[in-house]
Amino acid sequence: MKKYGKYLITAGIAGMALCLFYLSAAAWGGMIWSKDQVMLYLEQPVSSMEAEDVSKKNQEFLQQIKRGKEVQVLPEFCIWGQKEHVKLTNENLSRTILANAIFLCGSPELLFADCWVPVREDLQGCVLDEEAAFELFGSLEVVGKKVSFEGDTYIIRDIISGKGKIIAFQVGARRTGNADTMSNNGQRQPSGQETECVLSRITMRKPEGQSTSELQAAWMNQFGLSATILDMELLRGIGGGCVLLVPVTICVFFWVSLFFQYRKQDKLPGNAVFVILGLCLAILICFLLERWIRIPEDYIPTQWSEFSFWTDLWDRKIKMLKLLLQIPKTSLDHGWISNFFQMLGCGFFAEFILIIAFLAFNKLKYSRRYDKMSERL
Repeated sequence: MKKYGKYLITAGIAGMALCLFYLSAAAWGGMIWSKDQVMLYLEQPVSSMEAEDVSKKNQEFLQQIKRGKEVQVLPEFCIWGQKEHVKLTNENLSRTILANAIFLCGSPELLFADCWVPVREDLQGCVLDEEAAFELFGSLEVVGKKVSFEGDTYIIRDIISGKGKIIAFQVGARRTGNADTMSNNGQRQPSGQETECVLSRITMRKPEGQSTSELQAAWMNQFGLSATILDMELLRGIGGGCVLLVPVTICVFFWVSLFFQYRKQDKLPGNAVFVILGLCLAILICFLLERWIRIPEDYIPTQWSEFSFWTDLWDRKIKMLKLLLQIPKTSLDHGWISNFFQMLGCGFFAEFILIIAFLAFNKLKYSRRYDKMSERL
């Protein structure tokens, strides 16, 4: 019974490693939805009016293309920023909470998955996350209800998932952050209170076949605004490597075990079976690497003789990683930060536990052989 108990403990350790692997893979999957996006950081933030001017300029380029002119147009983008610890009020229930306001200039779907509202022309609509909606209204069925922010009233268009106490709305071209209050006759009336907001982030849709550096250069050439890439692709690559540790290690363990079994075989049929199984495992490892690992074009030199390319690439990636750590974080950054550290922590811990389980299993196996030899003697 003691021997079986040791085997059960070893199996439990291996099961724990697989559970941690699942958590690591789930966190990696949480970052996948943004793989077709590019995030840029404006070192010199812009006001809401400047952001609206950029958006209008891009719309003008679209109109020129429709007229047959060859003009470079950037893909869909959203310029946005955050103001922390703002007061949101439900005047009907006299409830007030502190929340984070996200100012949008562009498509909200780029920031919130499957959320198309409020559109750019909607100066009255807003979206709340689940926690803000529940604390203000005690329910998540609040679409169409009103919430007040710094003297302005917004109509809730949708509820997004999350627990960051977020309100998000579009900024107006003539305002510095607040939507305009509509009078009874449909005319826009300025609110009695203005808020100074700055927009320092850009989230852009990434077309297929176009690199992030090309989009960054196009942005700077078209609008004259200096923007730095927030290299989420690098984080996804690092996290993906951590996720692959466990399956690759399991394949290697089985391959080593098959190799030792192959060496023990004296007959050709037995050797052939283990050779075929070993080749299948090698193919499986290659499939995993080919399926999950994608090398961006930015990582491939135009000429392999350019040895300075690798040192320059290393320096750039280190600077981008430092920028990701140093920039002021927003409520929307908490998602990828938690996913990234979950990938790292669970991936490495699962690998550590898996190696312990493998060593414990080998120790039990050899001790059992030693016991059998002792019994024979």
